[in-house]
Amino acid sequence: MIDHDFFISAFMNPKQEKIIQFARVDPNYTSGRPRLIFDGESTVSGKAYPYLASYTPAANDRVMVVKGVVVGKIV
Repeated sequence: MIDHDFFISAFMNPKQEKIIQFARVDPNYTSGRPRLIFDGESTVSGKAYPYLASYTPAANDRVMVVKGVVVGKIV
């Protein structure tokens, strides 16, 4: 069983970092790690983001990013 303090500390966010973000895969994406256009922005990210093995990126997919990892397509 998970300890109460561990559980709380795992979800504390003292830096106010964005844990969950939404984005769209670059329309020019063809293969490899995708670059993203985050909600509220109009330019493609400079960074290519890792993704879970269960997800196959495709151009223009709307995705959820958790702590810098693409976890899947939003349908």
